[in-house]
Amino acid sequence: MDFTYWYLFPIGIIISILAMTSGISGANFWIPVYLFFIGLNPKIVFWLALLTMLFGFGSGVIRNIYQGTVNWYIVKQYLILTVPAAVVGSLLASYVNEKVLIFIFSFFIFIYGTYQFIASITSQKAKVKHQKVFWKVGIIAGFLKGLIATGLGKLIVPGMWNHERIEHPSEVIGSAVVIIFIVDIVAALTRMNPVFVNELIDNRTVLMSVLIFVLPSVVIGGHIGPQIIRNADVNRLKIFISLTLIFVSILICSRLLT
Repeated sequence: MDFTYWYLFPIGIIISILAMTSGISGANFWIPVYLFFIGLNPKIVFWLALLTMLFGFGSGVIRNIYQGTVNWYIVKQYLILTVPAAVVGSLLASYVNEKVLIFIFSFFIFIYGTYQFIASITSQKAKVKHQKVFWKVGIIAGFLKGLIATGLGKLIVPGMWNHERIEHPSEVIGSAVVIIFIVDIVAALTRMNPVFVNELIDNRTVLMSVLIFVLPSVVIGGHIGPQIIRNADVNRLKIFISLTLIFVSILICSRLLT
């Protein structure tokens, strides 16, 4: 057994907990980890982030269903939008330059992190309950998930917070986790063209050495996260996540410039 990447086990637990408690994809954190520490081809990195999240979010899905924190009406409405859009984004990803994909990823999480931080530290008026399903946002979110393996949870969660069918904040996160899990499956499978599969085979030794530590870690974190969110201070959590995303985006951009 190769212990080269043993450190990914504790990192994986932390990342999975962050993803489960915020409702955003853990790909935001796995992509820089795989880029900086493993040094894989960026397109493999995006796919590997999707695969990793399947196990982490799969664990989270089970836990949220058990807790009863999934609103299936919300899940169904957003899947209708996000799944086809994710297929389009995944197909397009094969034709986009690797550095361009990394730049889009880093730029997106910087903008989102900054917006979320500002929104969290400023006073906001109480929002009125609504019945809306944000179609345009859902389509863009699904497309980004397919293209850069992230963007889904970040974009759809804000519109879910005040939906009249949501009875508790934990239902927003639980529903987002289910949506992200299903769309991740679609995005990961759509990327599996013959050329890409050959790249995976060529890198199979490294991939297996990585996954042997990553997969159990995200399963563990996926079970712990849903329990934490039930008692978490949501606003403080958003501030922490937003600052982390800004930091990650700066790190990635610095790499592109070197």
